[in-house]
Amino acid sequence: MTGWEYLIVSLPAFEAAKHTQGQSAAVDVLNREGANGWEAVGMSTLNDSNVAVLLKRRTTDEHASQRGRPSRPD
Repeated sequence: MTGWEYLIVSLPAFEAAKHTQGQSAAVDVLNREGANGWEAVGMSTLNDSNVAVLLKRRTTDEHASQRGRPSRPD
């Protein structure tokens, strides 16, 4: 049976791309979480106009050692 773990992250405010189209602090957060095995499966706009993203990944022994310590936006 496949086990899943879930994480909700609030993205930094969206900014216009400066030098490279599509690069922003929000994209950096998603890329960092993706490198740790997280996949975005849903998004929601919050009352304060921020965006929350639901992420999931398969549970493994490696991930279990990191549980409760997701990376945080700078």
